[in-house]
Amino acid sequence: SFIHKYMDDSSMADKLLEELKQSEWCQSLITAPYYCCLICDHFEQHQALPQRRTELYHRLVLRGVQRMAEARDLTDTFSNIKDAPDQVKIPFTNLLELAWTTLQKKQLYLQKADLAAA
Repeated sequence: SFIHKYMDDSSMADKLLEELKQSEWCQSLITAPYYCCLICDHFEQHQALPQRRTELYHRLVLRGVQRMAEARDLTDTFSNIKDAPDQVKIPFTNLLELAWTTLQKKQLYLQKADLAAA
């Protein structure tokens, strides 16, 4: 299975598959490879499924910030966005604030002018 291929430890993959049988909302997400990877990452780190979607989405945002740091050749490791290097944290925080502002305006997309202002 994809989970066995993704995870290095086959016994942990088996445990994850067993726990997925008990979580309908996680089952619905594992058909999408990116969400499946996030669930595997979360399970490897915590030895448990996320209890809520917000935990999974936090993981998604954290992975995005970590990839941004890697792209900028920043070698600091961090497991929380608050601990990210400023070269990554500041632009990412600005982007989150911009997304929140546009969402409050019920504008579900960003325009070029919005990005220029950020």
